[in-house]
Amino acid sequence: MEKGKRLLRQRTPSFDQQIYRMGVLWPRFVLDKARRQVEAVWKGFLQPSPLSQNYLVTLRYRPGWNPETRVVSPELKIREGLEDLPHINPDGSLCLHVMGDWQSWMYVADYIIPWVSTWLYFYEVWYATGNWFGGGTHPDKPEHRSD
Repeated sequence: MEKGKRLLRQRTPSFDQQIYRMGVLWPRFVLDKARRQVEAVWKGFLQPSPLSQNYLVTLRYRPGWNPETRVVSPELKIREGLEDLPHINPDGSLCLHVMGDWQSWMYVADYIIPWVSTWLYFYEVWYATGNWFGGGTHPDKPEHRSD
């Protein structure tokens, strides 16, 4: 290593730091369930744009796992002529990122909630136009196309 240069190591936030930061940055999200150091579940509303509706969303955080998010209401609709929603995992949670994008040093408040809001925005555009402009994988599926 060159003299004067240091490798910056990003530290993993503690469980309590994750909870605290969510409360500060996203006060409309209520800590619904917390099992000390094991799991935290928040519920809150997101409105991706001023013209969007409010979505009730849950966020499940477990240290060492990818956070899991779901839209509780309103129910997400599938476009006529299609069989699936775009970028939804087999368990019904939102597909927000590819493997490796989420890192342990990240705060759910700084990354996951904005990713959910962006996902909802692209969902609304997809529902209106039939095109998913949010990028991602699965180009072979008709509900994921981006013309």
